[in-house]
Amino acid sequence: MDEVSDGEVTQLIEELRQDPDQFERLIPLMYNDLRRIGHNQRAAAGFIAGPTLQTTALVNEAFLKLRGRLDQGCENRLHFQRLMAKVMRQLIIDYARRQLAEKRGGLQAHETLTEAHHAADDQASQDSDFTLAVEEALKTLEADNPRQAEILAATLYAGYTSRELADILDLSERTIRRELQKGRAWLMIALDDARP
Repeated sequence: MDEVSDGEVTQLIEELRQDPDQFERLIPLMYNDLRRIGHNQRAAAGFIAGPTLQTTALVNEAFLKLRGRLDQGCENRLHFQRLMAKVMRQLIIDYARRQLAEKRGGLQAHETLTEAHHAADDQASQDSDFTLAVEEALKTLEADNPRQAEILAATLYAGYTSRELADILDLSERTIRRELQKGRAWLMIALDDARP
């Protein structure tokens, strides 16, 4: 698909405020961008190698969750990407919580498991534990430094560059890079015990 201009996406978002039933028109225009964000989200959550949470499913579910909600202040392409990244992040956190609940018994029937099942379950559990530890660390950082937490989460989960974040947050790239450096150092210390 050819590159779509920011202006085209912004115009379509404006039209969707008047007629939300046309939401499907936005999907092909934004799909490649959102797959990149979804891929980054899965990688940040530790689910990149496993078959359990596919990028396509994550993007599609995020579209379904956001459908009909563009009238809540979505202004342009970057803002839409930001909203989708937040929705995908929440979907991944919900997924990690479900994984841990299933590990603890959940509603599953008892069955005999092979060594391969145990290894896969252990890896999924470690991924879920780490995902939730990252989320808790970001919430802690957000209480102390909301801007730094937002910049770190947008880079970690959505894969935004310093330039994109500077545009989104109306800050200089230098400020973004400085906040990222501090945020990453803080996160490494905060997650020292949580690494798989």
